Amino acid sequence: MPALRDFTESVAILVSSCDAFFDAWKPFTEFFEKFWSECPLEVFLLANELSLRSKRLHPIAVGKDRGWSSNLLAALERIPQPYILYFQEDYFLTSPVKGEQLAEDFAHVIESGADSLCFRARSQPDAGFQPLNERFGIVPAASDGRTRCQVTLWKRSALQSILRSDETAWNFEARGSARTQEMRILSYLGRQNTPIPYLMSAISRSLWMPEAIALCREHGVAIDPFFRPLFSKQPWQRRLRRALGRVRLQRALRRQARGIMEL
Repeated sequence: MPALRDFTESVAILVSSCDAFFDAWKPFTEFFEKFWSECPLEVFLLANELSLRSKRLHPIAVGKDRGWSSNLLAALERIPQPYILYFQEDYFLTSPVKGEQLAEDFAHVIESGADSLCFRARSQPDAGFQPLNERFGIVPAASDGRTRCQVTLWKRSALQSILRSDETAWNFEARGSARTQEMRILSYLGRQNTPIPYLMSAISRSLWMPEAIALCREHGVAIDPFFRPLFSKQPWQRRLRRALGRVRLQRALRRQARGIMEL
């Protein structure tokens, strides 16, 4: 029976982020420690120019923000492990990670030569989805969901080969599937049995989502600094709040640049 500690040389966790979302780093870290404190894998946090200190996260500072894909490509070059477990800074864990199940999944991907395994299923499986077991299966080549930016185990070289330096995460999701036609892409069948339960997108288009605020309050997790406005159902309010958030962000970044962020 494989254990997660068996994969410390082959799998690293990469938290994709940038300085513009540094206010999510502390809550991400707190939820990670709460629900996966025994994680034996190295955890890397992609950042730009801010300084931080953490017992858990190893910062990869890639310099000036050049966009999601360029930042990610730069970070991948500095990770020695051949596989990465992709996270984003606003994917907050919501309950304990199932380490034994995750280790079994890692073993399957590596031993079978698969290029990726997405741990968050689509709301409905694609037509032609081929189950391999009761948990996951092969995503059909015609699917437009082969490159979703969810928590995913990627063969690092495979991910590097399909990234394009000028793309946003949304571009990658929309265009990347066509580049994976020769790859073996796997995904979970359902969301109820994932080994990594998490809140997807605590931040949506630069605004805190209500469910993220509720989750933080439930677990006594502080968002510090707290400058980002909350999501609104009203389009005009969202536009106004994003504009306000951009001003607050620049002010917060200037303050944070003068010190070291403790995570």
